[in-house]
Amino acid sequence: MSAAPDVDLQRRPGRPRSPQCDSAILRAVVDLLVEGGYESVTMEGVAARAGVGKATVYRRWPSKSTLVVDAIRAFCREHGAQPAPDTGNVRDDLLLCVRGVVSTYQRSEAGRVLPGLVNELHRNAELAEAFRGGFLEERRAVVREIVRRGIDRGELRPDLDVDLVLDAIAAFVQHRLLLTGMPIDHDLPERVVDLLWRGVAAGR
Repeated sequence: MSAAPDVDLQRRPGRPRSPQCDSAILRAVVDLLVEGGYESVTMEGVAARAGVGKATVYRRWPSKSTLVVDAIRAFCREHGAQPAPDTGNVRDDLLLCVRGVVSTYQRSEAGRVLPGLVNELHRNAELAEAFRGGFLEERRAVVREIVRRGIDRGELRPDLDVDLVLDAIAAFVQHRLLLTGMPIDHDLPERVVDLLWRGVAAGR
């Protein structure tokens, strides 16, 4: 597919950027990641796949790493990830978060893209910095808010190592996805939270 003319060049100063254009670019990145991994993603290839001019991509994202991280963030938000829920019960909030993670990983695109991206972090310092600061910290902040709220309400132990709780929640699912290859069952979120709850609930 040949790149479409860069319509952004004809815009008046201050005109808002097109959400449809952003969406097409981010979707193109995910498609390329699925097809060939991180190495297959180029700014030129993304522009061609999205049907926009190369300059359009570069104006929005200064580097490939930031573009890829934003594409993963958008995909996860669309397929399970959400802002910190507040049901009034910290156990239910944690369960919703784990369900969101599982829902994301169960999608074929995420199951194929995320393992390869994690492997790439060890070889690419720029990507690692963008991924940890732009995607991972955003997701950790959601669970951190839930855990701290649970401590303030007296539902969770006041002496909790909050970062360790965050690691434990993510590790359950990621270990299966990246290492064991065991199925991510529909009831895995409940089993994960039940196991974790024995160690974090107040009064235990």
